[in-house]
Amino acid sequence: MNETEAYERLLLDPVWGPEVRIIAELPESEDSRPVLVGGAVRDLLLGREITDLDMAASVPGTARSLALAFAESTGRTLVEYVHQQAIYRVVSRDAPQVDFTDPVGGSRESDLTRRDFTINALALGIAGDEAGVIFDPTGGMSDLEDRVISMTSPEVFDDDPLRLLRAFRFMAQLGFDIEPDTLRAIQSRALKLRDVAGERIQLELLGILEPHGAVDRIVKMDSVSLLRPLFPELGMQKGVEQNYYHHLDVWEHTLEAVRIIEKVLDLDDPALDRFRDSLTEYIDFTYQSGHSRRALIKLATLLHDIAKPHCRDTREDGRVTFIGHERRGSDLCNEHLSKLKFPSYERDFVCTIIEAHLRPGSISHHGSEKPRVAFKFFRDCGEASTAVILMSLADRLSAQGTRITEEHNERHRETARFLLDALYNKTDVMVRPPQLIDGGELIHELNLEPGPLIGLLLRKVQEAQVMNEVASREEALELCRNIISESGL
Repeated sequence: MNETEAYERLLLDPVWGPEVRIIAELPESEDSRPVLVGGAVRDLLLGREITDLDMAASVPGTARSLALAFAESTGRTLVEYVHQQAIYRVVSRDAPQVDFTDPVGGSRESDLTRRDFTINALALGIAGDEAGVIFDPTGGMSDLEDRVISMTSPEVFDDDPLRLLRAFRFMAQLGFDIEPDTLRAIQSRALKLRDVAGERIQLELLGILEPHGAVDRIVKMDSVSLLRPLFPELGMQKGVEQNYYHHLDVWEHTLEAVRIIEKVLDLDDPALDRFRDSLTEYIDFTYQSGHSRRALIKLATLLHDIAKPHCRDTREDGRVTFIGHERRGSDLCNEHLSKLKFPSYERDFVCTIIEAHLRPGSISHHGSEKPRVAFKFFRDCGEASTAVILMSLADRLSAQGTRITEEHNERHRETARFLLDALYNKTDVMVRPPQLIDGGELIHELNLEPGPLIGLLLRKVQEAQVMNEVASREEALELCRNIISESGL
C-alpha cells in the first residue's frame, strides 16, 4: 500500500479517522505540525488493523498545547505522565485514547531515528501541506516491502535491551524475518536481557510463542544466544541422548513437541474431534493479565523436559532413564517464571502441566481402576487438566523411538478421549461427584477430632463414588468406618 492509499485508509477508519480530522483542523496544528508515528503507520501500510494513535509534534514544546486543544474540543480529559519522555494522553470513557509527545532529540528526524526498528521509524503527516506525506529517514518503507526487521542502529539495544526480544515478537506478529546485521547486534548483546525487568519480558516472550511457527523463532533465538538468559537449561538439552522410546535427543524432541502442540491446539487430531467446542473455548481463554492460555500451554511444552539433563542416568542394563525429571522440571520452571514475575496462577498452571505431563500416558495401564486414577488426576491438576491431556498427547507423538508403534499412539489417543469425555461429559460422575457427606457429619457420626484424617476420608469417599462403590450417605459412613478400622486409627 502506498502513502496516498494509507492516508485515505486512515481518514476512512471509523474509529481513528474522526480523531485525525479533528486534530488536523485545530489551529494549534499549524504550529505543531503533528505526524502519526509508530506502529500505526506501519500497520496502515501493511493493511493491518490500527490499534492505537500516537501523535508526535514536529516542533519541540508544542505537544502539550496541541493535546490540550484536542481535549477541550472533544470534551475529554488530558492526563500527563512521564515514561522515558513526557506523554500527554487524552482520555475518555467513550472514545479511544490518543497520545501526544514532543520530538525526542528536538527534531522530527532525530525522534524517528531513535526508534527501535526501521519499520517503526515512519511518520505520516496529517495536517496542511504535509497531509498524506510519509517521512522515512531510516528506510522503513523498503524494509516493509522486503518483509524484514532491521534495527535503526545497534545502540537501540543498549538503550532498551527488551528490544532484543521485541525483534522476535515482531517476527511472530508480522511474519517478517530479521536481517543479518540486526541478528549479529542482538547476539553480541544477548546477556543484556538479564538487566530487563521480568514483568516487561512476559508479554514479549508469550507474543513470540503464541503465533504459528514458534519453532522457527525459537531456533533463531537460540542461534543468537537469546534463550540462555531466559532458560539456560534448554541449551543443556542438546546432544542429550534418550532411550528407545525416543528418536531424537532432548533438544530436538522439545522442538518437535512444540511443533506438534500447535497442531493439537488447532484440534488437528482425530482424538479431539468430539470435544471441539469445549476445547476451543478452553484454549482461546485469555487471563486478566492479557496472557492467552494457548501461549502458556506452548510455554509449558517448551519447558516440559527442562530438567532431563539433570536427571539423566544409565542403568546397569544400559537403559537411559530420567526419573523425577517432571517434578524437578516443575521446580525449575517455577524459579524461572518467578524471576519473570508471572502471576502466581499462571506459574501454577504452567508448572502443573510440566509436573503432570506423564500421568495421562500411564492411565491406560490401570485397567478397572482407570476411573479412580482419572479422578485423582483431575483433582490434582484442576484447571490445568485439559492442558495436561493436550500437552501429553503432543509429547507422545513427538517421541517415536524403536519401541513405539502406532498402537502406542492410538492407545494414548484413546486415553485422551477417555479423560476428555470424563471432563466434559461426565463431570458429576468422574470429576466432581455430588457430596454424600461433609466433614462435620464425619466428626459427629464417627466421634472424630478435626484434623487431616477428615480430609483423607472425604477423598476416599469421592474415589469410591467414581468407582460406583458408594452411592448414599449411609454407604459413605460405612466406608469411613471400615477405613478407620482397617488402618487402626
